[in-house]
Amino acid sequence: MNRLLPLILMFIFTFHQYTFAQKSNTLNTNYLIEHGVSPRVLDFAASPFMQDGHFTENVTISYKSNGKTETYGVELIFDPSYREGMDIRLVVKKGELSKKTQKKLLKFIEQSHYFSRMSTDYLYDEATLKVIEDNSANTVLAFKYRNKDIDPYLSNIKNMQGKIYFIDGELDRVELKNIKPLKHGWIDFKKVVRYARLNTGGHIVKSYDEYITNKRGEHYTISAKTTAYTDEQGNLLTWNGKPESPMFKNETQTDTLVAKLGWGLPLLGKEAVKLGYELPQPVGVDVFVYAHDQNMKFTGLQVGLDGNDLIDLENLFMLNKSSVKQSTFMPLFKADVWILPFLNLMAIVGGGNNELNGELVIDEELRDFINDLPGWIIDIPDIPRAIPIKTSITSEVYGGGLTLAGGVGSFNVSVNYQLMFTKVIEANTTNMVNVLTPMVGYMSPFGINFMIGGQGQFYNTKMHGFIEFEDNDGNTQKLNYVVNFEPIKWNAILGMYKVFDKHWEMSFQAGFGQRTSLTAIFGYRF
Repeated sequence: MNRLLPLILMFIFTFHQYTFAQKSNTLNTNYLIEHGVSPRVLDFAASPFMQDGHFTENVTISYKSNGKTETYGVELIFDPSYREGMDIRLVVKKGELSKKTQKKLLKFIEQSHYFSRMSTDYLYDEATLKVIEDNSANTVLAFKYRNKDIDPYLSNIKNMQGKIYFIDGELDRVELKNIKPLKHGWIDFKKVVRYARLNTGGHIVKSYDEYITNKRGEHYTISAKTTAYTDEQGNLLTWNGKPESPMFKNETQTDTLVAKLGWGLPLLGKEAVKLGYELPQPVGVDVFVYAHDQNMKFTGLQVGLDGNDLIDLENLFMLNKSSVKQSTFMPLFKADVWILPFLNLMAIVGGGNNELNGELVIDEELRDFINDLPGWIIDIPDIPRAIPIKTSITSEVYGGGLTLAGGVGSFNVSVNYQLMFTKVIEANTTNMVNVLTPMVGYMSPFGINFMIGGQGQFYNTKMHGFIEFEDNDGNTQKLNYVVNFEPIKWNAILGMYKVFDKHWEMSFQAGFGQRTSLTAIFGYRF
């Protein structure tokens, strides 16, 4: 019993801690769910386009500057099944908005909403959700949005304080107010979002009002009311207090503007996003460095002077014992674009510096034969065991390639192929290299993709070129050569990749095996 008592006490303590943690976790973070409200409604407050359905809004925009006020109405139609899948249509009265105003309005919509509705995680920070007022009739909660992993087009919400109002146990509204100056020079911002409970369950944005003052002293008021809402299955939904009439009844007196959310690339990208796939920004520019060390063994060596027949030197050297260590450092520039959600095309250009350090081992029998000759026949110093090779050569690098990629859940696979051309300046030769890099990755909960795979380098092992030199008479001669060597085809690769704010990216890859390598990439996607 004396031995069991500590175990029983430990079990009771652990169980108590567990149940206390379970209860304490429900104190605030589950308050919305307990009252039949999805935390997704806080995302809707940040952007009504994050709602799952299709909707139409009557929007009134008021602009005040220098004592003058302009007011105009817009009917906004958000229908993800229309055209490319993520467009917004704006219906305006003919002649009411100038071409300049129409362009500004479209630009504002495009910049503000992009692909934001496809966020898979709640935007609010659960740790900040707390009850600040609770009585028999009203309950008020405070919250803030997350500071990390927010779409740049929604970055303003990082600097907002939110309040959630329940009246008689029913969600009434969410109010947002800035606590710091926002993008676009907004120094004062307030937004009131009101909700309606659908007859089928769940909530939608019933209406919202935005009040904006910028640093130039201009004031904007945007008021919107939802007039129609259709779920993803095409069912028209209803709710108490639903307005029946659209803003414009006579379509012949209106113009329709289309705000395209996002790039036209990748092709089928919007459809892929609708299916729940998270895509990177389509265009990228990167600067990166690549370095490797490898030992190469010679398998053939021929030379010739000024176009004469090449002489095979294999019998003069022990090529199987000869090798050269190649140390390569390449600063490169890459531009790429996702043509399809799973297909990326790239172009690469840069330079390289190669350090060669090795030796050509002279045939032992030949060396011994010449060294044993009497001095009266040939008077030369003893022939060394090997001819050292130590030189630096520079190269120009250019080429292109493609990447096939895809993933399910946290796991992803990619196959990268590059066709590169390396022009060696000093040796007057160009070599073609095929690089294949298959990788398997795991996206960790903290946003770093860890990768493992291999890299194969395949190229023409027989290199042709010439070296110019001056003879004793000052004439320029050409020493033609053909060098054949045994390449190292494969090495293992470990890497990691991280995206910051969905635009800046950084990647590191290290290679192991007979060829060691290091790749560091820093770039921007847009």
